[in-house]
Amino acid sequence: MSSKKIIFLSLLIALGIGLFYLSRWYKEFRQSDFSFSSSQITAIELVMKSDTLRLTKSDGNWFINDFFLADSAVVSNFIDILQSISAIAPATLKTDENLIQLFQRKGIGVFIYKGKRVKKEYRIASVAEFNYKTVALNSGSEVPYYVESANAVDNLVEYFSVNPDKWLAGKLFPEPVEAIEEIKAIFPDKAKGYTIELGGNQIALSNSAGNRMPNINLANISNLYYSLDNFKLHYPTKAEIDSAKPENLISSLQLKMLNGKTYEYTFYRITGKGFTNILGQELGYNPNRLLVKLSENKFLVGSYLHFHYVLCPIDVFVNNYEK
Repeated sequence: MSSKKIIFLSLLIALGIGLFYLSRWYKEFRQSDFSFSSSQITAIELVMKSDTLRLTKSDGNWFINDFFLADSAVVSNFIDILQSISAIAPATLKTDENLIQLFQRKGIGVFIYKGKRVKKEYRIASVAEFNYKTVALNSGSEVPYYVESANAVDNLVEYFSVNPDKWLAGKLFPEPVEAIEEIKAIFPDKAKGYTIELGGNQIALSNSAGNRMPNINLANISNLYYSLDNFKLHYPTKAEIDSAKPENLISSLQLKMLNGKTYEYTFYRITGKGFTNILGQELGYNPNRLLVKLSENKFLVGSYLHFHYVLCPIDVFVNNYEK
């Protein structure tokens, strides 16, 4: 055999060995790569059994299930975690159960979108079968890995919650409170209603008949104004949504924005059994929580404490008010 053929065969063998190790390296890399470095994430889906939580970005704001406003700080922190997840080592399964079925039954599916396409997909879990250490399994992989993130303070898997309460913002609208141009409150007792106009350096308060009110209480109007930016909100149960009936109506609130948008919210008592006051006396409604109806028959739950000024009638905003 000539020297040229020997050199050629040697190069082919070397190339084959190189490709073999390269393919092994790539396969291991693909199985152990869980971070998503792109900053252009447009949506994130978290799926656990029949529960799905979807975070989507629109006009610079993040929304839950394409409607409710998400806490941008919480989402931003979550994205930092998604971008910094690293594999520690292959995980040892302490059961004979099928790996894929185990992750489908106990894990959380993670789908990261860039545009309309899924760019990263894996399942993450913290279960007894892995001594409650956080493990992840890439889509199409057969090897789970123990994972960690330098940006996680708590148990890593807790950041992948499908509970909407974890993600809700403390606001009912995406604009800052400075964008509010008018506040209008409507009560079943019309005499309690009012309109507050916010224009430049002037604040005008009118009663439900449209008459301007003198001696307005600027302190309480200020409390109302700033309270609109600081609520504690929760997702309602079906039983709570069933309280959205005319007989449970407390009031309605309309907010007109400088950009021309108008938001309307309706507040209801949450009725039912088992509610008591501080003396243990039985009540027909929840004394702590109320139901908030948004547009499109969407509901949230808040507390009377946080919505105190929103629910106040006109006399709270006028000094020495007389009907």
